[in-house]
Amino acid sequence: MDENTFEIHDGEIDVEEIMEQIRENVRRRKEAGIYPGGDALPAGDVTTAAGATDLPWDRARLNTTSDIRNSSYLISSHRPVTGKFLVKGRELVHGEVRRYVDPVFWRQSEFNGSAVRVFNDMDARLADLESRLHPDGAFVSTVRDGVTRQVLGFLTRIRAEVRGDVGGQIQQTEVELRDEISSVQRQTGAEVRDIIAGMKSDFKAIMQECLRREDEEIRSEISSVTDAVARTKIEVESLVEEKVRERLAGMDAEIRDRAGLARVLEQRITRASREGAGIAGASEDAGETGLNYFVFEERFRGSRQDIKARQEAFLPYFEDCRNVLDIGCGRGEFLELAQERGVDARGVDIDDTMVEFCRSKGLAVEKVDAVSYLETLEDRSLDGIFIDQVVEHLEPAYLVRLLDLCYRKLQYGYYLVAETVNPLSFVSLANFYIDISHVRPVHPETLKFLFEVAGFREVEARFSSPVPEEGRLQRLSPPEGISTAFVESYNRNIDLLNGILYGAQDYAVVGKK
Repeated sequence: MDENTFEIHDGEIDVEEIMEQIRENVRRRKEAGIYPGGDALPAGDVTTAAGATDLPWDRARLNTTSDIRNSSYLISSHRPVTGKFLVKGRELVHGEVRRYVDPVFWRQSEFNGSAVRVFNDMDARLADLESRLHPDGAFVSTVRDGVTRQVLGFLTRIRAEVRGDVGGQIQQTEVELRDEISSVQRQTGAEVRDIIAGMKSDFKAIMQECLRREDEEIRSEISSVTDAVARTKIEVESLVEEKVRERLAGMDAEIRDRAGLARVLEQRITRASREGAGIAGASEDAGETGLNYFVFEERFRGSRQDIKARQEAFLPYFEDCRNVLDIGCGRGEFLELAQERGVDARGVDIDDTMVEFCRSKGLAVEKVDAVSYLETLEDRSLDGIFIDQVVEHLEPAYLVRLLDLCYRKLQYGYYLVAETVNPLSFVSLANFYIDISHVRPVHPETLKFLFEVAGFREVEARFSSPVPEEGRLQRLSPPEGISTAFVESYNRNIDLLNGILYGAQDYAVVGKK
C-alpha cells in the first residue's frame, strides 16, 4: 500500500492515529512547496532549505517545456549582396538537417506530453484526496462527529463515576474536617486559656512595676514640692520681714515727722506764751487763712512717703547739680530726695510750721517769699529750680514775675520744673477747691506759653498721677451678636470720656534755659 493512503475499517477508529497520518502528509506536502488548490510557485531556480528541487516549480516547467520542437526558427543575413545566397544556402542545409532531426524531436515531444498528462492526473487525484482529508471536508466532519459522540459518552460515564466517588469522598472529608475542627478548637481553647493566664500574670507584673515607678515619681515630686514650699516659705518670710521693716521704717519716719511737728508746735506755743499771746494767736501766724497747712496736706495730699515716690520722676533733671532751689518746699520731700541722691538743694516757704519742720529734719530751708528771695540772688547762680504744687496758689502777675526771675537766676543748659493740678481732668478739677488756699487752676498750654515768654526752650508738659483703672469707665469686649465696628466705636468714645473725666490729676511743665 502506498504510504500516502490509508484504510478505514468498520471497527473502532483510532482518531489519534488518523490525525497523526494526516498531519504528516500535510507536513511533507508543505515541505515540497505544494499547497491545496494546485498553485505553482513562480518560475526560477527555486530550491528548498535542504537543496531539493521545488516540486511546484518543476510541475510548471514540465507543462511549459514538454514540446521541444522549434517552429519559430528564422534564417536571415545582414549582407546586402551576398546575403541572398547565404540565406538560400542555409535554408538548403536547414532542410536536410530537419529530415533527420525532426522525427527524433517529435517522438521526444510526444513522450514528454504523455508524461505531463500522467503527472497532472496524479496531481489532481492527490488534490481531491487532500480536500477530502481537509478539516472542513465531509469525511473529516463524519469522523469528528463519531469521535465526539464516543468522547461525550465516555465523559458521561466518567462524570457519573467521579460524581459518586467525589460525593462519598466529600462526605468523608466533611466528617474528617468536623473532627479536625473540634480537635483544633479544643486544643486552641486550651492554648488561649494558657496565653490569657500568662498575659494576666505579665500584666499584673507590668502594673506592679508601673505603680512602683509612679509611686517613686510621686514621692520625688512630693519631695520637690516640699523643698519648693520650704524655699517659698523662706522667701515669703524674708519678703514679709522686708515689708515689715519698710512699713516700720515708714511708721518710724511718720512718728519722727509727727514728733518734729509736735516740737515745732510746742515751741511756737512757748514763744506765744512768753509774748503774752494765746494759742489762737499762734495759729493766725500760719498764713492769711490761719490754716495749719502741714495737717491739711497730711490728710488731703498724702503722706510724705507717697509724695517722695511721685517726685522721684523729676530727679533726672537735677543730676550732678550743686545749687538747686525748691520754691514752696512744704514738708521737704524733694529736699530729702535730693539729699539722698547727693544733690545740693535748699528750699524756701512762707509757712512757719513747714519751715520749722524742715529745719528739724536738718534741711536747709528759709521762711521767705520766693520773689523776694530770687531778687537777692545773683543772675545765673542756680543750676536747677523745682516748684511743686505752688502755681495754683499764685496771682497771674506774681506768677509771671516769678517765672521771669527763675529764668534770670538759672545758668544756661539747666532746667525749671513746675508741677501743678491738671484742670483738663474732671476728677482733678472737681477736687481742686478742697484746698481753700488755691487761687485758680492753670491750663497746661497757658503755663507752657508763660515758660516760652520768659525765654525757656524745649518746653514740654508731662502728665502724672493717673486715676486708678477701677475708678475709670471700662472698655467693652466684643460680645457675640454685636458687630466689631460698633464695639470699636464704643471703646473709642470710652477712651475719650476717660481722658476728659478721669485724666491725669497732675502735670508738670519742663523748660530748659
